[in-house]
Amino acid sequence: MAFRGAIVRGMGVLAACAIVAGSIAAPATARADEAPAAAAPVAVSDALMAGLAQHGARFEDMKKRGAFTLSGRIEEVDGSGRGSDAKEILLRSTPTGAPRDRITQVVRYMEDGKDKTSEAQTKANERRAKRLKDPSTDDRGKDLKLPFLAAEQARYVFSVAERDPANAARVRIAFAPKKPAEDAIKGSAWVDENEREVLSMGFSFSKNPIFIDHVEVTIVFGMSTALGRAPSKLSFDGRGGFLFIRKHYRGTATLSDARVAF
Repeated sequence: MAFRGAIVRGMGVLAACAIVAGSIAAPATARADEAPAAAAPVAVSDALMAGLAQHGARFEDMKKRGAFTLSGRIEEVDGSGRGSDAKEILLRSTPTGAPRDRITQVVRYMEDGKDKTSEAQTKANERRAKRLKDPSTDDRGKDLKLPFLAAEQARYVFSVAERDPANAARVRIAFAPKKPAEDAIKGSAWVDENEREVLSMGFSFSKNPIFIDHVEVTIVFGMSTALGRAPSKLSFDGRGGFLFIRKHYRGTATLSDARVAF
């Protein structure tokens, strides 16, 4: 349960990055297991890194100001790859002004086909009441940051891994932390060199949190917004557990109906 809870919380953190809607075409999605070519690393230009830092800053703003609808599913996976113990949720998340908080409206929540919407909404209300009563219990500020954020760049090593042969402006940048940490990720991202924004990225933790053996996350930045491209889809595949109890989970989420709430 601790492992699944950690995965679900991580999924919620990523989902909270959505904002204003508007579809765009996405490139081939970056994966966490993609690695640079064997040739000597190619440095990323200062201009591109500066532009991506701005996108990273806008991304942080999206987390605070974005209202969105999320449709997600998480399931346990057996040794044959079959899913079970499925949980599906449809919710609307809306940030508030002062005090800064988030209101979650659970539209539908199902566990293996059983409707548990009422229970899920009650728990969401209880969590919000707890945050408002004791702000120290709010851990949303501890979420993962894009490695391209200006405050994060010094922690990482970046290199150009490849260029899209069909569009030279699209490049895949590999990144890895100089020192592994639970709040540092490793992987790669497809970016637009002209617009200097992230198109998609795949990553895993550079140091796995407790109860997690491995997790891979993929995010597609498929929404065009006033603050830049924002996530439209995310997925994860994770393994972990406690002592001799090992679990394998996978999940997906789609973000839509996004807007700037304030």
